[in-house]
Amino acid sequence: VNEMALPIIAVPKYQLTIPSTNKEVNFRPFLVKEEKILLIAMESEDEAQMTTAIRDIIGNCIYEKLEVSQMPMFDIEYIFLQLRAKSKGEVIDLSFDCTKCQKPIKTDIDISKITITKTEGHDPKIPLSDDVGVIMKYPSMEIQNIINKENSDVENIFSTISSCIESIWDKETVYSSKDHTKAEIDQFLESLPDSAFTKIQKFFDTVPVLKHEFELKCQNKNGKGKKASICGHKETKTLEGLASFFV
Repeated sequence: VNEMALPIIAVPKYQLTIPSTNKEVNFRPFLVKEEKILLIAMESEDEAQMTTAIRDIIGNCIYEKLEVSQMPMFDIEYIFLQLRAKSKGEVIDLSFDCTKCQKPIKTDIDISKITITKTEGHDPKIPLSDDVGVIMKYPSMEIQNIINKENSDVENIFSTISSCIESIWDKETVYSSKDHTKAEIDQFLESLPDSAFTKIQKFFDTVPVLKHEFELKCQNKNGKGKKASICGHKETKTLEGLASFFV
């Protein structure tokens, strides 16, 4: 007996540009299977499970092959937000409490228009002295997960920096981190003067971020009858990082 295949609904194809590389890739919206992965991860309230879910969803929905776990977190957050916009709607509703009257202020944001904010002067190539410097890479999802699991805060910072040194250079040679042990890289970092270490920390302080700044004006009424007046309080809000868009 010839069984007829069940119908499949065609899905639209979209394009986005990966912020760190300016490379264009094609993607499709979430299907029910991706929605299911996301809901299970959100129910767990486990950060590691959430990042794994996001990695798997991006891997499923982008047509080109990407090493998602090796990508910078800001790339992953941006891509996921674009997928979310085309899958579940570009406008999200948010609510904040007015800092003056404490009543809720409702607003909506078009997440498809949110971009990565880059700090002026941010550069992965960092001269540490007249003849020694480092070339940095951004913390990947994989590095972030390893670090979050293993270490305390101070070790966390040190581990991140150590993992993100791509190469070290002097006047004659470029030393790739791949050719050296973690212990050797750690020793190099520990031997730096404080001023040089501060330059490396600045690289992390200015890493590109998924960020959106906007102004809110409270239209809530306070008081009753003729004495009622509109609060009118204005304040600037900043949303930063993926989690803040899904509060």
